[in-house]
Amino acid sequence: MRRGEEVATKMNPTSREHLLTRLPAKGITMLTGVRYQEITDRGVILTTGEGTTQTVEADTIVVAAGSLLDPELSLALEGKVPEFYRIGDCVEPRDIMAAVTEGYFTARNI
Repeated sequence: MRRGEEVATKMNPTSREHLLTRLPAKGITMLTGVRYQEITDRGVILTTGEGTTQTVEADTIVVAAGSLLDPELSLALEGKVPEFYRIGDCVEPRDIMAAVTEGYFTARNI
């Protein structure tokens, strides 16, 4: 289930194509353009892009709804050490490769 209209948009195009082919072959149903209404004991109640309400039954629900900037820890640490560098999600939410690359270049400059 995804609120947006497309799935896996930040993946490498070749890997994405392979994934989007394999998921249905493994019995995975993808729902896009949905709005989540409620989590119940039975599963998730949602409204589809066509406006119908349905319950997707599940015994476990994992919410993966994106990342938000959270500078609280970095602001609390700033000024308490001689040198302080912000990298990763405290600068801007991104993927792990961006954080590792940023850490690498920051370390090289120290």
